[in-house]
Amino acid sequence: MSEVDQKAILQAIMDLSKQVTGLSEQLTETESRLTSRMDKLEQKLDKVDAKVTILSDELLETRADVLMLKKAK
Repeated sequence: MSEVDQKAILQAIMDLSKQVTGLSEQLTETESRLTSRMDKLEQKLDKVDAKVTILSDELLETRADVLMLKKAK
């Protein structure tokens, strides 16, 4: 191989290495953002679950009160 070919190959390898490094950094940033969003979604889902539980309990309590009132008549 000529020296020019070797330099061109070395330059191509260095360029590819920079691209891979850049992609790796982007992937790390994307993973970090995704993890953050997943944590926020999990918190919101926990809150919605708590609200549904409260509503369900209140509905059950109300139905029990209505049933007791109907039986008292």
